[in-house]
Amino acid sequence: MNANFLQSTLKSGLFDIGDSDERLKWLQQSVADLVKYLKKNYSLIPKYSLVALDPNISDKETLLSDVEEIVTKYWKALRGKYPDMPRNIHRGVILNALIQLGSEDPIAARIIYLTSSNFYPYAQLGKEKEIVQTLLSELGEVAENHAIEEWSLIEEEPRLKLGTLKINDLNFGSAKIDKETLNAGMLKAIQNGGPNGYGSNNGGNSSWGPHFATTSSNVIASSFDSALSELNKSLAPATLEDPINKFFTSFKKSLDENLKSSFASIVAVERRSKLLWWKETLYSPSLKKSYREVSRPILPIVMGNDLNEQVAKITPISVDYLLRDTLLMLNEKKSEKLKFKDFFTALSKDSSKSEITELLPELNELEGRICLTDFIVLFLHGKVTLKKLSARTGIKEEDEISIEELSVAIFHDLLTKRLISK
Repeated sequence: MNANFLQSTLKSGLFDIGDSDERLKWLQQSVADLVKYLKKNYSLIPKYSLVALDPNISDKETLLSDVEEIVTKYWKALRGKYPDMPRNIHRGVILNALIQLGSEDPIAARIIYLTSSNFYPYAQLGKEKEIVQTLLSELGEVAENHAIEEWSLIEEEPRLKLGTLKINDLNFGSAKIDKETLNAGMLKAIQNGGPNGYGSNNGGNSSWGPHFATTSSNVIASSFDSALSELNKSLAPATLEDPINKFFTSFKKSLDENLKSSFASIVAVERRSKLLWWKETLYSPSLKKSYREVSRPILPIVMGNDLNEQVAKITPISVDYLLRDTLLMLNEKKSEKLKFKDFFTALSKDSSKSEITELLPELNELEGRICLTDFIVLFLHGKVTLKKLSARTGIKEEDEISIEELSVAIFHDLLTKRLISK
């Protein structure tokens, strides 16, 4: 557990436990249990992030009840001290679980950062504002460092690292002819082949010749075969196979590493080139037309969606600025803020809104806290009205946002959906 963050939580007053070390232990155990739970349920991380950042979250929020079940496993008399829903204690448990989870896993850090940074501008934070800023700062850094690794260009010249092929313990046995056996065999070969012994007619053309040739050849061949057989016994296949296999295993590993780093650089270059081409052409691959032909209310939605479809789910923050800059090229009223109620009113009246209902997947989130993009989808399908904006997202109708910020928020939400799909 992040001890410094926990201490900051205590100082902020979210954990009102007095001087009780026992209660602190209970809350630490609760945080540990929630971390284990979220590791098995990545799809819930965005919801927990949104609940943790909202001091005004409804007491009826389901996630608060889920956290209370965890906390009361250890702090059994919790409701005796707090008859009403102790939202701040539960939010404190969630915040500590989130920073621990994000510190251990860069994917979780990215999910938490993308979701939280979208809602942070509209969260009415009080005494917990500093710890939320710490959460965003630390997990944002973890996520960014991870993304930089994914998008970096390898400048080092690839080099194969090969060891030396060494064959140890290779001993050749001696190939020796058994002289005694050979001598005895040769003596046998020249012995008298008949009762009358050898005379002047005992040459190669006599009956003695074939006898000598056959017998001497057999004994010499037998002696060589025996010597070579002993030599073969001294050469086990593993003596050669093991060092050769080890050498080529090392060679393959080094080659794979070099190919992987080279391929990563090629992919990084392709990603950047693709994005620059997208920005230069201002062409929507989903609508099959120029962004200049897209109406203002649906433009940020389309561009956020199109960018999401073209990038890896691990992206550095610089991609956000590419999106912002591309929108600024199309927006005459640069960075002008508009109220959410005005945005949704214009969206409801837009004749081309049907173009984007097919781009974003339909949802059935009928209750609980949801992200802004999910609310837009539900709104487009007629499942929620503008009056539900605050209850479902924590964002008020009078809150303001620029077209660029809106598109980045949608981009973040869509990336998050891809990340939690693991």
